[in-house]
Amino acid sequence: MRALLPLLLLALVVLVGGCDGTTDDDLDPQLVVSASLGVGEALPPVALSEVAPLLDVFDPADMAVSGATVTVTLLAADGSDEAVYPYAEAEAGTYVPLDGTVTVLPQRTYRLDVQARDRLTATTTTPPAVELVQGPPGEVVYGAGQGPEVVITRSTTAERRAAFIASTRALAPAAFEPVGVDGDTLYRSVPDPETFLPVPIVRRFLDCEEEAGGTLLCDEDPSDDDFTTGTSPIINEASYIERADGTLLVQVPFIGFTFYGPYAVRLISVDAALEAFVESQAVQGGGSTLSPGEIPNLVTNVEGGLGVFGSYALVEVRTTLREPSF
Repeated sequence: MRALLPLLLLALVVLVGGCDGTTDDDLDPQLVVSASLGVGEALPPVALSEVAPLLDVFDPADMAVSGATVTVTLLAADGSDEAVYPYAEAEAGTYVPLDGTVTVLPQRTYRLDVQARDRLTATTTTPPAVELVQGPPGEVVYGAGQGPEVVITRSTTAERRAAFIASTRALAPAAFEPVGVDGDTLYRSVPDPETFLPVPIVRRFLDCEEEAGGTLLCDEDPSDDDFTTGTSPIINEASYIERADGTLLVQVPFIGFTFYGPYAVRLISVDAALEAFVESQAVQGGGSTLSPGEIPNLVTNVEGGLGVFGSYALVEVRTTLREPSF
């Protein structure tokens, strides 16, 4: 999840305001904050920046905001402050807790306070810890069923139903090397019996052609990190099964798998703030049939600025994706 969060922040800074009619002349350089608490993990860093002009290339170093006062507070059941954790600036725009030993607790409410030129505040209630009851089969055939099945402990609470994101990482993707073809640079897979080639949807997306000997020749490099990792859309109660014993059966959709071979799969239970942010980000990125004038702004739970202060709990499993035999 740590790797996912910088992408969420970058999407927020780039996309926010993109559909609200602002121009460079009337742009309000609002502050943007990003942090997500992982249950059972140490308190996370807090990233603080400001919105870039609409047509400018976003450079995190240029837009970072320094000199802020940052705290994360654990709230008691009555809403009072139970424990306050101060932060210090580690580098421009990045703040870290002074006490790196503090562990995030499940089903507790935390408040983020940032004092810069404006005051920002937000709260999150962490989901229950997620425990693995039954992992997926050791091998799964690509396209057979809806995806690998994982059984976990219930992460639904009295306040809201559980929502998940599946994050996948190919552990043995094939390497590709640049080759010149008719004056263009293409990418050919490096023959290696220990690695695995991309699945059909990635081959089509990158316009790959299968060559004699089983190698692939593609327009872009499939071994780039953008293609060796995947993230599913939100998996909500319409997609998972609540079993009679109180556990949840979650199917990790095949859309998150980009290569055949072994995988690390993280099933991430997200709080309401992250769920809303990811869903609105999908709409901003073209994941709907809305016309540009109808696309709503990104959802933020930050008061006094923009961004997301969320929380999650996760479990990681391993499986191997096999090519179907026809």
